[in-house]
Amino acid sequence: MCVHNGLSILRGRSEASVRCYLSPSSPSELDPLTDYIPLPVAKRRELALAQLMASTMGAMNAKARYGPLPCDAHPFTRKCRLLQSWYRVEVLGQAECGPWRKGAQRVGSMLVGGETSGANFLSPSAFAYAKKKVAQKKANPKLTIDEYRLFNNMLSSMPMCFNLFADFRAGVRTGWPNAGQVLAAMFAESPITQVVDVEIELIPRPTSDYTDDKTAFDAAVIFRTPAEALGLASIETKYTDQFGGNVASKQARKLEIARKLDIFGSKGYAYYEANGFDQVARNLMLTLAYAARHDCGSAINYVLAPEADDKAPAAVGALRDRLMPAYRDSIVWLPLETVVERGLGCADTFYADHLMRFSRRYLDFSQVAHLMPPA
Repeated sequence: MCVHNGLSILRGRSEASVRCYLSPSSPSELDPLTDYIPLPVAKRRELALAQLMASTMGAMNAKARYGPLPCDAHPFTRKCRLLQSWYRVEVLGQAECGPWRKGAQRVGSMLVGGETSGANFLSPSAFAYAKKKVAQKKANPKLTIDEYRLFNNMLSSMPMCFNLFADFRAGVRTGWPNAGQVLAAMFAESPITQVVDVEIELIPRPTSDYTDDKTAFDAAVIFRTPAEALGLASIETKYTDQFGGNVASKQARKLEIARKLDIFGSKGYAYYEANGFDQVARNLMLTLAYAARHDCGSAINYVLAPEADDKAPAAVGALRDRLMPAYRDSIVWLPLETVVERGLGCADTFYADHLMRFSRRYLDFSQVAHLMPPA
């Protein structure tokens, strides 16, 4: 079966015999051997035009029902914004959308009053931990948490990170064995035998012992290896946001760490001395500095992003090319879809439901396919 212009085409035993039918909502609803409607070419064109018009009307109606949807430069960002706007209305039941920033223009992917409703989070554990981290910012001003963004921006990767990991953190801390088992499956490149703890928005302190800036782990899984050594799986999460290209402060400190740990090859030093350390490099350096400081037997920096994101794997690949061979396996790009699939392979009922709800919230674009404008 192949799909073109909204029509499903079944090829029969003869290549000259082409039979068409309108796509069902689910493949299981139609028997490809018996349930088809033979149509002449003119009728196929008529139906294709009708479906194209329906798709266009769906896109027009989306703005009216789901709020203003800015025409983002990247098509994937537009698709994600539509999914989050749809989720706000159809799943959360919130008809009103909020401003992108306080006092700014309203956007369909923004919530109203998320700091009190917790609507941006998939579970009470995620909401509670998010509020705890906001409170911690008062004691640690280097924390880069943006409270308004965290509670109200449905498109932000910051609440997405809480939504993915907070329930695993709660499970690890209450001794729920499956929490650690699922995390070990999700991050199979790390030799995890026992998960010790999970943190979100972690800036190791004192910062002067590390990269001496505000670089943070979006999430960190602390574990034990088969040799009983401490291990670290540091995690950077991306949804539609891109890696920051801003040049790091305190360049001399970064170069000191890099040379002490012998992180880069000559090509890498030449590049970073000329251009400064970007976000993807700083994240890895913080990971390796933490591992050295805590005598970790394993340390891998994971970059998680949707599989449609072509920039994250490119950034990881460029960094790997600048590393010494001993460190090239210390950074791994994983599609979020793969992380979810790995976790579902060993999840109990609770965590399977958690991962499926996460996937529905962020990755299942079939829910809004009828609202997308024609390609």
